[in-house]
Amino acid sequence: MKVFPFVVFLLFSQHLFAQDSSEVIYTQEPQDTLTRQRFIDRYENVFMTKVPTRHMFKVGLTFSPNYLFAIENSQTQSTSYHVGYEYKALPFLSLGTEITAGGGWGSQTEFSGTLVANVYGRWYYDMRRRIKAGVNVNNFTGNYLAIVAEKRWGTAETNYQLSRFGAEFGLQRRFLNNGRIEFAIGTFYQFYQKGYYPALLSYGHNKKSDFVIVSRTSMGFAFGDWRRNRKAAICEVLRCDESLSQQWKLLWPRIYLSSRFTQATAGLAYERKLGNRPLSVNAQVTADYMRIVSYMQTGTENQLVSNDIQLWPSLQLRYYFDTKQKLRKGTGGNNLSGLYIGPHGDFVYYNSETIFSIGRPKRHLGTGAALGYQQTLFGKAYLDFALSSSYNFLRPGPYEKHWLSAIKLGFGLTI
Repeated sequence: MKVFPFVVFLLFSQHLFAQDSSEVIYTQEPQDTLTRQRFIDRYENVFMTKVPTRHMFKVGLTFSPNYLFAIENSQTQSTSYHVGYEYKALPFLSLGTEITAGGGWGSQTEFSGTLVANVYGRWYYDMRRRIKAGVNVNNFTGNYLAIVAEKRWGTAETNYQLSRFGAEFGLQRRFLNNGRIEFAIGTFYQFYQKGYYPALLSYGHNKKSDFVIVSRTSMGFAFGDWRRNRKAAICEVLRCDESLSQQWKLLWPRIYLSSRFTQATAGLAYERKLGNRPLSVNAQVTADYMRIVSYMQTGTENQLVSNDIQLWPSLQLRYYFDTKQKLRKGTGGNNLSGLYIGPHGDFVYYNSETIFSIGRPKRHLGTGAALGYQQTLFGKAYLDFALSSSYNFLRPGPYEKHWLSAIKLGFGLTI
């Protein structure tokens, strides 16, 4: 999780390095001061660091690893919906609660999803220092350490209940009047009331507790008791007038790591414009990995280890059909943001050592179409929501379908 502070450092390096040198030139000082002040004003207007806040209601999306792997629903299950409330008891201490729900369908697993409720206390360890330095006021924009207690109800092959308690390190940022983004990674002690992991299936239900390291990313809207800033320009975040011809995109990784169950998702993409037209080519690859360690009770404990892996490269020709209109209205630039549509091709390779593979496709090579919306944020992050469907030209098995459709919501960094 040290990536995000480094990104923030890059975002604001102009401010950090725009300091006067040791040689004082009085004729240049007013210009330097105005430049720094203008940057500080823009930073404060975007991230609301000078807007006091004690109550905040949250609604949005949470990106976290699945508890059950499936080729058809892995992308959907990793995205959940959340609502929450956070209260600032002291400038450096807050209390809060959150409810998260998500799920999806797969050919073998049918519906699998979770409902999660938690309570937490957060210590914003650098808040008092920032308030004293005059760069912050009492609000929810900052870095924190948290104690979290959580209860999870889930359905996969069987219904299960999970409870866990642990600590979390996170970064929360408010931007504009109602925007919010949060990154966190934590370590927890967790146990299943019914005495088993849902992913162990027929391997044996003897594992009742474990330690886990898990990542979490959430973004969405925030509402509270702050005064709306009428000077907050959305183009400071979206970089409306920015001209962009190419970009590398790194999907923010999702990690779940324990002694019995490991899961991770990572992705990388490259997009390049074709001339001055609102056309681009986007190539990307997403990788999912799952590892299960189980024990079969047959008088003596025999360890069973299984690995699932899925690679999903795709290629798209994107036409941003609102670019010309935004240029005419002065609300956007000639860049890689906006609503797009175009032909789509993908190849899926899936290999499994578990019963998840029974009756499921192992290969898919298809072409179709994609419709989506992409937006660059702060010049260093991106959001890409896409609907795609492709027809499989490979010979299908007895349980396989010709069409593979996917709903993907990607969030990550531009590099």
